[in-house]
Formats: sequence, C-alpha cells, structure tokens
Amino acid sequence: MALFLSVSAQAGYSSPGLKVTLQEQELIFHVEGQADLGTVFILGGGPGFTSWNLEPIQKQVADQGYQAVVMDMQGIGENIRPFQKPILETWVAQIEAVRQALNAQPVTLIGHSWGALMAMLYIERHSQQVDKLILLNPVDPEKKAMIHLTTEIHQRNLDQQNPQWDNEQAWDNDIGDSQAQLERITLRQIQQVLPTYFYDYSQGVAYANQFSSRDFNIDLNVSAWKEYDRHPLNYELFEKWRKPVYFMECRQDHLMPYNLQAMQAQIDFRRVDLLESCGHFPWVEKPHAFKALIKAYLNDPIH
Repeated sequence: MALFLSVSAQAGYSSPGLKVTLQEQELIFHVEGQADLGTVFILGGGPGFTSWNLEPIQKQVADQGYQAVVMDMQGIGENIRPFQKPILETWVAQIEAVRQALNAQPVTLIGHSWGALMAMLYIERHSQQVDKLILLNPVDPEKKAMIHLTTEIHQRNLDQQNPQWDNEQAWDNDIGDSQAQLERITLRQIQQVLPTYFYDYSQGVAYANQFSSRDFNIDLNVSAWKEYDRHPLNYELFEKWRKPVYFMECRQDHLMPYNLQAMQAQIDFRRVDLLESCGHFPWVEKPHAFKALIKAYLNDPIH
C-alpha cells in the first residue's frame, strides 16, 4: 500500500518529492505536470547512478501535457539505504509501486542508457501497463557495444588529457573500510569517465563536476550488472509486446554504431533518429533537437 508524504527536495532535485512504501521502506519519487495526456516514467542511471540529471527531460515532458516521473532507484542518491537483492526485481517492483500509487495506466517509458534495459525489464513483467517505449542512447540487451566501451573511454581520456597512468595510487580501487576512500574512488570514477561521454570534453568536465559521491553507488553498479548477466533480456520480448519503440542516439556516442546495429536487426523501430556532434547526453549537448524529437515521439499516435 502506498503512502504519500510531501518531502523537501533532496540531492540535486529541484522539486519536492512524494513517498511510496515498498517492502516496508519509504522511497522518494518526483512528479512534474498533470496527467492530461498520460504518465511518463523517465529511467536512467548507470546502474547505480542518480536520476536527478534527468530533470530537464522531465520538465520537457511535463510541458507537453504529461505527468512526468523521475526517481532514484533503491540504494542510490536520496533513496540510499542498504539495497535489497535481487536488485533488478526490487527496482521493477519500485516502478510498479509508483505507477499504482499514481493510478496511472498505461504509461510511456523513456529509458536512457542503462535505463533502457530497466524499462525493458519492467515491460517483461508488466507489459500491459506500457503503451510506448522511447530509447535514448540505450544499451542493447545483448550488450554488443559494451565490448568496446572500456577501450574507447580509455582512449578518449588519453586524447584529452595527460593523466599519470603510471601512478599506482590513481588506479587503486581498494575501498577497504574507509568511507573517505570510497568517496575518493567514487568521485574519481565520475570525474574521469563522465567527460569522455561528451562530444565536447570540456562540457563533460563541467557536467561531471555537478555530481558528488552520493550520486553513484559502485557496489550497486557491479551487483546490478552481475544480476543482469545471469538473466539477460531476450529480444522475443518485443515480438510479444508489439508496441511502438522509438530510438534516439548521438553518432559520437561510445555505444555507436554497435548498439544500433544489434538492436535494429531485432526490433522494428517506429522511428530512428541520429543526432550529430553529441555523445551520450543529447538533452545537454543538443537540447533543441532533443526537445523536438521527444515532442514528436510523445505525440505520435500509438495506432
């Protein structure tokens, strides 16, 4: 049973939050707009990364007449607490608890990066509750693009700066028992990796500086990927579901062209749109083009 309580905005969120009870824990979520045209869930995050950076998308969706929902998943950001396993099953249950609390049906899912897989995992369990799927720079279910990802991030860093790769301390991932050590490693992950996801590296550096160690849970990231790898998604999901799927990507994203090639071979997309001169965060690097496409996807009739 859901319990609504108004709470002050936390972490990087600008709007007050509501609370829903899941497995005897209160979890915060944020809503913008009215449900005149329906409800849209915007999913992102790593896994293990905060979702407050999705607020610009949330506001654009709300401006189109929709009720837009964003939230940190259990174990992350303002919902940080000991996470429960199985993690992915708990996250699916969290989305469903919020949907029920809002009495929203059916809903549109927007999934960015890992959030695309999170959206698909939800559809796998609750296909009747979703009428449209919008994929933004997604990870394909078979993770074809991930094979190249580490190499490309490393090369991008080498191209843009002169790090001391021979400094053993720079590569020390031993968290130990020190909270300070964990925070240092977490910030290093954010500040070294996030900028490489931008076409304009300097813009990526500024973007990464917005986040704190509270915004990323390394342990949760590793655990969630391990869970996914044990039970990956099957593309047969889309053959059974048969609802519109939209694909937006930046040509300069690390995940391109591998993920598009893999997914296009398996999914009959309603639309595929590729943006130029941007990386992994199109709403930051190409805001006007991004906004126009989101509007087109949301307003495209289902039938």
